[in-house]
Amino acid sequence: MPPEKNANEKVLSEAVIPKNTGMAFTVKQGQRMRVIGESTADFVIYNLNNIRERFDQARTKVDQGKIYVSTGDVLISKFNNVMMTIVEDGYQEGTHDLQKGMCSTSFYEKWGDKVFEIYGETWAKVGRKREAAPDHGCWENLTEALKPWKVSPEDVPSPLNVFQTMIIDGETGTMRYSTTRPKPGTHIDFRAEMDCLVGISACPEGGRGKVLKVIIYEK
Repeated sequence: MPPEKNANEKVLSEAVIPKNTGMAFTVKQGQRMRVIGESTADFVIYNLNNIRERFDQARTKVDQGKIYVSTGDVLISKFNNVMMTIVEDGYQEGTHDLQKGMCSTSFYEKWGDKVFEIYGETWAKVGRKREAAPDHGCWENLTEALKPWKVSPEDVPSPLNVFQTMIIDGETGTMRYSTTRPKPGTHIDFRAEMDCLVGISACPEGGRGKVLKVIIYEK
């Protein structure tokens, strides 16, 4: 079940993102966003007052000296400004990914066979089959969701892949998927440190993706 709402939490909006679709949300400074799910959420952020400023994987890693983020860590823009802070992380059995990008039509069409060759053994363990690959992915989902704000497809940045645990070899840098998945009701909460436009895609995960729930609230 989703985490209980505390008495001092004022819910502003709730939404459900169907699998392999995306939605965009405005989160004003000081407001919080809770993402609840059992599969990957591709998560991107823009400065609502200057859409040219957007989340940056590299700055988020380099400025904090780490490749994993959790409670107390921040998400940083290309301009080196803090956009959001992770205030609560319920995904204790795994980590969130800051290495991979996002899936897309071209990813499945041009690299699908090679990627399945690399990750196929792990995917098989979680019930994913090569022929189950969808005809579109998170890039298309986010592009469509962000259209009302005139965000061009090439301006959708590499995301924070919430609830996606990757295993990274410290010596070779080789990445592979983990079979670790969130338990039902797993959530992560972000606090906006500026007025934000947030795009979220419920990743298809090659056919095994699930719906996500999003709550925006004040505390």
